[in-house]
Amino acid sequence: MVAPSQLSSPGWLTEVEVDVGVKMDFIEKYRDDAILVGLACDFPPVILLVQAALETGWGKHVIENNLFGIKDVPWIPGSVEATTTEYDGEWKTETHSFETFTSPLQSMLAYIVKISDKKGRYVEAWDVRKNPVKYFEKLQEAGYATDPDYAKKLERIYQTFPDWEEKE
Repeated sequence: MVAPSQLSSPGWLTEVEVDVGVKMDFIEKYRDDAILVGLACDFPPVILLVQAALETGWGKHVIENNLFGIKDVPWIPGSVEATTTEYDGEWKTETHSFETFTSPLQSMLAYIVKISDKKGRYVEAWDVRKNPVKYFEKLQEAGYATDPDYAKKLERIYQTFPDWEEKE
């Protein structure tokens, strides 16, 4: 993850404490790109938004347009060192190299390329992508994040996600 989990790490707000205005600002900023990627790639846009919300603390910790904590996409040059909180029996702060992107759209597309690889470790998640809760579980099982509660946190955000599909 790019930043510590907002739902369990010290100093982060719990999901209940995130102001609806912060959530709506985040959704407004990334909604159109998520819809475009979803339509082009047969992927639920809400999953992109939910996962990006968790990974970035609802947009408060976006590093170089990396919305998903992506550490390696060899076809895109550029990376930046950043601190992250990883779980290995206990929470630890570490420094890792994270991919840089020219835009949030590029980050979303790189994420789709990474998880849709039919020979990759996320194939089971990709196959259940139309069911967000199952997708989150399979993503965690495949080792997307070190947080042992990653799928539960994604599900909690998904269950409390504001109505976002209607444009004002």
